Amino acid sequence: MTLLRLLESWAEGLLRIVIGIGLAWIGVVEGAGYGAFLEVVGAVFIAAGIGEIWFVEFGAHELPSPGSTGDIHPALVTCDVPVFYATTEGHTRRVAEQLVAIFRDGGFTSRAIDVAASDADHVDWTRVRAAIVGASLHAHRHQRSVGAFVREHADDLNGHPSAFFSVSLAAASASPKERAAAAALARAFPSVSGWHADETLCVAGRLAYTQYGLVTRFIMKRIARRHGAPTDTTRDHEFTNWDEVARLGDRIARRIADRATRAA
Repeated sequence: MTLLRLLESWAEGLLRIVIGIGLAWIGVVEGAGYGAFLEVVGAVFIAAGIGEIWFVEFGAHELPSPGSTGDIHPALVTCDVPVFYATTEGHTRRVAEQLVAIFRDGGFTSRAIDVAASDADHVDWTRVRAAIVGASLHAHRHQRSVGAFVREHADDLNGHPSAFFSVSLAAASASPKERAAAAALARAFPSVSGWHADETLCVAGRLAYTQYGLVTRFIMKRIARRHGAPTDTTRDHEFTNWDEVARLGDRIARRIADRATRAA
């Protein structure tokens, strides 16, 4: 577990506890009926927060100490098209891996790289011909880890054909306003970090009920019911348009070819 992930998990755990205490207090004030329901929900939030922090405490022992062999990276990562990603429930990784498969079918060397992994900071950019970065959208923001990565490597990204893809449920919404908001957040993300991406794509994600924790599953089911989305929590529900993903890969491949032609 990286230090950034450790801090994020602590913050999420504490936030859940604070929300839980607030709900429980409102439940006590409301009394029986709806108040009792809020007390139960508050208790669930508190338990989830404590569980998150408890898990972090065990995961923290996996952090390599300074100067340990975990800090030694044996070699640079070399490939034509690295596809960097940050993911929460794993779907952004699936999109990244699909793009990698597309590039490999086109004759390029490509690799999906988690921005939280050490490989992300050991890419040989002199060998890179194009780069893609992906992240998922939660509560109107993308992962902090991908923002930090882009800020650190903005010059590298700007020196090559590049694209950003944003994965969200809002991209699959029946509401034009919600889809437009997701697209605006996707377009704004690269420039805020100093990166001038050639392509930006909003990718519809999935309701990953089987990947959510108890509290998140409860909340997402209620949201899904309000929006007419699937509420069967025994399985995941995917909304991704894989043809759109393939077209993004094709456009980046053409940019690589055009750049090679101009350089010839």
